Amino acid sequence: MNHVQGFGIVIVAILIGLVAGCLLGTQPSVNGQLGKQLEHPLQASLISFASGTAIILILSLLTSTFPPTFTSSPRDFPWWIWCGGAIGVVLVTTSLILVPRVGSLPWFAAVMTGQTIAALLLDHFGLLGNPRAEASPLRLLGTGLLIAGVLVIVQAKRAEHARDVELAKPKSGESDTNPPI
Repeated sequence: MNHVQGFGIVIVAILIGLVAGCLLGTQPSVNGQLGKQLEHPLQASLISFASGTAIILILSLLTSTFPPTFTSSPRDFPWWIWCGGAIGVVLVTTSLILVPRVGSLPWFAAVMTGQTIAALLLDHFGLLGNPRAEASPLRLLGTGLLIAGVLVIVQAKRAEHARDVELAKPKSGESDTNPPI
């Protein structure tokens, strides 16, 4: 029975992960629209993080979990523990710049695959505090399928681009300049 309950949390985590992933999939488009209203992508990134910070602060105040209480001295923490926010800045800011140019699907396919490769390595070697979980053949197959998926999406994007270039060419017998009125 305990084994079944243990697997139940995996199903719940996957369902919540799918919902969170759907929300995450919308974030670059939302931020991209914000970025169009501002002079620079960094301004949109700043507003995006400020709104998230405000929400977390409000939730922390409402749940009486502010200010943060450390379980040990921050001086004893590994240096990399402070990098999560910086990683978020890289992800949000690069998506602000690239998603309006390439679209959400190629971007998120690449991001998700990169996350999966990193997670595979982190788990396999037990890095950054993760429990060790060997990169089994099934895990490697799943990661390989994600990589193959990115390649298929890139090929689809290449075909769309070639089609758009072809449609933009003047047809034979047509001039590429506008006739005088």
